[in-house]
Amino acid sequence: MEAALRLPNVMMLVVEDVCTAFSREDWRRREPARWRSQARHRWHTEGRQLDAKETRLRDLAVQCLDASD
Repeated sequence: MEAALRLPNVMMLVVEDVCTAFSREDWRRREPARWRSQARHRWHTEGRQLDAKETRLRDLAVQCLDASD
């Protein structure tokens, strides 16, 4: 957290991470019933997009923190 306060890029990543966590929780709450196959397909697609965003944020965080050493 100290690095986030010193480095604007890291602070931006922290904010993005929090927003993504809220999006993930919202996504979980909206899981459609199993019999709604098209809605479930869209829901799973959205989940994969969130997975990809979380991976990108982790990679960027590692890059920023390694660069700050």
